Amino acid sequence: MRGLLIILLSAMTMAGLASGASAKLEPPFSPRMPSDLSAGKSCAVPPAPVVSLKVISKYGNDGPMRDTVDPDADRAFQAQMAPIRKFAQTVVKMANRYTEEGRSAEARCALAWLGTWAEGRALTEMDNPNAEFERAQILAGLAIALIQIRPAVEGDARLATVSRWMAGLATSTDTFFTTTGDKLKGSRNNHAYWAALASASVAVVTDDRKLLHWATETYRDGVCGANAQGGLPLELTRGKKALEYHLFALNALVPVAAFAEANGIKAYNVCDGALSRIVHFTLQSVADPSAIATAAGKPQEPFPKGLPSAQSVAFLELYRRAFPSAPIDAHLLALRPYVSTALGGNQTLIYGQ
Repeated sequence: MRGLLIILLSAMTMAGLASGASAKLEPPFSPRMPSDLSAGKSCAVPPAPVVSLKVISKYGNDGPMRDTVDPDADRAFQAQMAPIRKFAQTVVKMANRYTEEGRSAEARCALAWLGTWAEGRALTEMDNPNAEFERAQILAGLAIALIQIRPAVEGDARLATVSRWMAGLATSTDTFFTTTGDKLKGSRNNHAYWAALASASVAVVTDDRKLLHWATETYRDGVCGANAQGGLPLELTRGKKALEYHLFALNALVPVAAFAEANGIKAYNVCDGALSRIVHFTLQSVADPSAIATAAGKPQEPFPKGLPSAQSVAFLELYRRAFPSAPIDAHLLALRPYVSTALGGNQTLIYGQ
């Protein structure tokens, strides 16, 4: 049955692709044109590329639900990811400053940093599944950053170098998730949606329709698998963190839908509005977690300040643009600006009205 669904979804996606096959792939936002072509301040030297990565789980040897963080494992995980996250945060912040102010110097510096890592074959050797999962998020953020700065760096030879590097990472990521999906739950849950976002954003960078096709198929497989209530089955297996992982999944799913829609592929309302059903269920659960607690079989872990962080609901900026009449709690809107490195930084800046 699942195989038949995938074949059907693939045909639907290819039909959408064929309808706009001659057009260049576009992002779901309009990158800013440069307004300041001056040299600007000097660009700091980027850190050495991190080529290989092996990441432990912050949950340590926790049970099948993996819903209890192991403090020692978490410290080790954070240390392993710190250099890569710092690089990504710096590049994304430069891209956001360019988007906000239009200064080409910021764009050129961001490209220089990306070029150094591209030439150094950064992130090309992933030594375990957790590393693959983390790379997908990093790649998504870097690719969306590159899309932001591209108008200011067209013609720079480093742009082609970075694009080829990102294409290789995205292709490798897609291959990993495709070949492990039947035997590794992490290759079918929220991690797959982040891989789809990486693939969709790199597709726009490189104008590669195969990458967008893979992203869209993965997205459809995910949202169409939601139950009648709007729960994502594999995220419901995460015990007391089920709500947290629904938010995490939506942070990838909503942007993938936006990339698809920007290129003529219907995604927002597939499978009888499954995406909106997931969003509604999740936001209702933020206000009252009783339903998701019942579905997950455990009371949900409370948010430290009574509300999720702005980062964890960053998808709302894009979602409210696609569905302007959707009811969203004023307390969640008050968290703006929504900022997430993995989504290319300040979502309110990039997509907000």
